Amino acid sequence: MQSGPKGEGSQGVGLGGGLPLGDEEDDGFFGEINITPLTDVFLVLLIILMVVSASVIEDEKERAYEKGLLAERALQVMTPEGGGDQDLVPEDVVVSVLPDRTVYVENNAVPLAELEAYLAGIYATNPKTRIVLRGDEQTSYAVIMDVIARCSDVGLRNIALASRDGD
Repeated sequence: MQSGPKGEGSQGVGLGGGLPLGDEEDDGFFGEINITPLTDVFLVLLIILMVVSASVIEDEKERAYEKGLLAERALQVMTPEGGGDQDLVPEDVVVSVLPDRTVYVENNAVPLAELEAYLAGIYATNPKTRIVLRGDEQTSYAVIMDVIARCSDVGLRNIALASRDGD
C-alpha cells in the first residue's frame, strides 16, 4: 500500500512541512510588542493636554480680572446655576456665604455677629450700594435669609443673588 519508493511519503509527515523546528524564527515576525511608539504618542498627548489646560486657566483668570472678579474667585463659592444677566460693577459689594456659615464681605471674613455693624459702615458710605450675595449651593437657606435680613435691617435693600452660567 505504499504509493511510491521507500522514504518518499515519510518526509511530509510532521509539523512545519518537514522543516526543522528551529527555522520558524527566521520568517521576520517578532514575538514581542514594541511599546516605544505608543509611549511617545502618550507623552505627546500629555504635553498637549498640559499646555491646553494651562492656557484655559490663564484665559479664565484674565476674564475674571477684566470683570473685577479675580479676588472673589479665590473663595471657591459654587453658586447655583441661574440666568442672571447683570455684571458686577466696581461699586457693588460682594457678600459670600460658605457652607460652614462663614461670611466674607469683599474677601474679608466677618463673623456673623459683627455683620450688621460692618454692613452699617457700608450703608453710611453709600446708601445706594448694591449687595451681591453669593451663597454656595450647599449653604443652608436659613443662613442666606439671615444675611439678607441683616442687610435689610441696616437699610441696604438693593440685594442681588449671584448665580453661575449654566453653560
